Amino acid sequence: MKSLISIITLLMLNLIAFGQGVNFEHITFDEALAKAKAENKLVFMDCYTSWCGPCKYMTETIFPQEKAGEFFNPKFVCVKFDMEKGEGPELAKRFGVRAYPTFLILRPDGTVQHKIVGGGDLDRFIAKVEKGLNEKTSLDYLNKIYEKGKMNKKQLMTYSVVLNEAYEKDKSEKVGKELDAVLKEKDKMKKEYWPILERSPYGSDNFKLVLNNIGTFNKNIGKEKVDKYLTSCYTNAINNTMRPNTKEPLKVLQQIQEELTKLDLADQATLTRSLELNQACLEKNINKVIELAGQVESNKNGELWSIFNAINSVRGNISKEDLNKIIVLEDKFLGFADENGKTYIKNYFENLKIAAHVGVYFQDLSYEDALAKAKQQGRKLFIDCYTTWCGPCKYMSETVFKQEKVGDFLNLNFICLKYDMEKGEGPELAKKFGVRAYPTFVIVNPDGTIRHKLVGGGEGEQFIERVKESFDDNKALGVLDAKYNNGDRDKAFLAQYAQVMVANYDPNAKAIVDELLKISTDEEKLSEDYWFIFGNSELSPKDSEAAKFLIDNRSKFNETIGKEKVDNRLSEGLFREILMVIAGRGQKTDVKRLDAIGREVKALKLSNEKTLLSSLAIAKAVKTENIDKILAACEKELPKLGKNSQMIAYYLSGSLAKANDTQKARWQKIIQTNTEK
Repeated sequence: MKSLISIITLLMLNLIAFGQGVNFEHITFDEALAKAKAENKLVFMDCYTSWCGPCKYMTETIFPQEKAGEFFNPKFVCVKFDMEKGEGPELAKRFGVRAYPTFLILRPDGTVQHKIVGGGDLDRFIAKVEKGLNEKTSLDYLNKIYEKGKMNKKQLMTYSVVLNEAYEKDKSEKVGKELDAVLKEKDKMKKEYWPILERSPYGSDNFKLVLNNIGTFNKNIGKEKVDKYLTSCYTNAINNTMRPNTKEPLKVLQQIQEELTKLDLADQATLTRSLELNQACLEKNINKVIELAGQVESNKNGELWSIFNAINSVRGNISKEDLNKIIVLEDKFLGFADENGKTYIKNYFENLKIAAHVGVYFQDLSYEDALAKAKQQGRKLFIDCYTTWCGPCKYMSETVFKQEKVGDFLNLNFICLKYDMEKGEGPELAKKFGVRAYPTFVIVNPDGTIRHKLVGGGEGEQFIERVKESFDDNKALGVLDAKYNNGDRDKAFLAQYAQVMVANYDPNAKAIVDELLKISTDEEKLSEDYWFIFGNSELSPKDSEAAKFLIDNRSKFNETIGKEKVDNRLSEGLFREILMVIAGRGQKTDVKRLDAIGREVKALKLSNEKTLLSSLAIAKAVKTENIDKILAACEKELPKLGKNSQMIAYYLSGSLAKANDTQKARWQKIIQTNTEK
């Protein structure tokens, strides 16, 4: 049995020794120190947080590598602690951990031998750790030597590098100044100084030193490293010219251009193209941006992303014609990208296609896919709910939605879609959205809730203004619905809610109006704010409490609203009934009812009484079905109708359909006399 256990133990040790990646042990801090003492090792401690991106990169990309395991596992007891959980907060306080990731090399007694802040690629990270393994290049040792004031130039150089890697900025700057005071140019050209020098930005004294002594540096450091440093400096300097508030960016680019002509860098062509690209952006030279976009042959150094940034920088000045010149590059760019990049590129070019499109860009997506896209992009859906037989729907589709200004507005603010409410998923969507008339336009939030609805179309500018109501929480139907459902019964709110519902032909509007009237005073009802109720026959139908209030307070309404408006409202239903008879569709309205209408008109003493009575006389003639009597009534009454004569003539066309030639000639004479003015 003991022999079997020994074999299993040996196998486990071999797995650890030869397995891939760093072996971070799940033990306490004290257990790690005890184990390090027993095995005569140091402790390597990863101080991380769950939200830290570089921490995740080290955990998921660097530490799992076999080479990392081969380096760390034999030398250290490796542990890691979340600085916000368990022992982490106490350890963070004990060791002064303020940035993530922080890596500590500890002795078995718990004292710090070395500290590294930040990760990086494996080879460079191992080089940093090796400084900590060597006691004479470790942070703790160098701190002590520095405090004694016994450092030579070489130690000062090493100390400056180690301080920088430990993110000890203040002390690093202090040591850097001391170095500048004692080092000569020839010292700075030595290999030992390179880790300090390679951190120097474009335009610094150290950068100029490299630029003026490239041959020496290529010999001492190696051309590849020198090229990498210079390329990095130039790349950052070129990119910085596009930052806001940069002083004389074009002058900086001109200086870089002159310097590059004297160099022979591996990525010189890429740098030159990047420089020209920024120059074109700053000068708003759109044609040059497009030309350079077409010259890209790879994404080796992120050229595609530079192109996209350049396009974005001139987007406000770029025409639809120019956008179409860029759109043709999509397939070429897709060939340079990995799978993640392809997704971004497809989305980017889709946005360009939308921006280049004249009119509304309706996307061909299922509702489910559209909603997923809305959630991903944080945008709302604009949905055209139409039918094939709807005339106004066709007008919107063929005329209004093809207008550039309408397209630019809707494309910018929404993901636009259209569904036939009688086909495919249309009927289900019609039920979901409560579509009762056509066209209806529904604006949907990214979470699938309705933001707003509009019923009926309109001309370009007018329609845009209607859609803009969806941006206003006091006008967006979905927002008002939510407020009502949450118990808001403020009178001003109910009035606004009812008006929006009326505009959307919502059958529940009257219920809201009735609720509002119950809690309103007579003074409020008589105000202009409430006329939308009393001025609408559907909200205050005949014999309703609202209609009675209108009649009983007619004189007061005349004062606040105006007699003409009030009289038109009171006569509205009567005039409609008369028109139906004239049009030949008032079968339920007999002569007795017409007589009653006449008495009612006279009793109301309306300002438009003559118009109503003249129309009534023609309606009575229509009821006789005698064309000569109809024509006689028209000859007598049409001259009294003024601007309404054309409408009455239009409605009479059906009743005169069987007229003979003589009657038709008589009718034409009546028309010419009374309507062609």
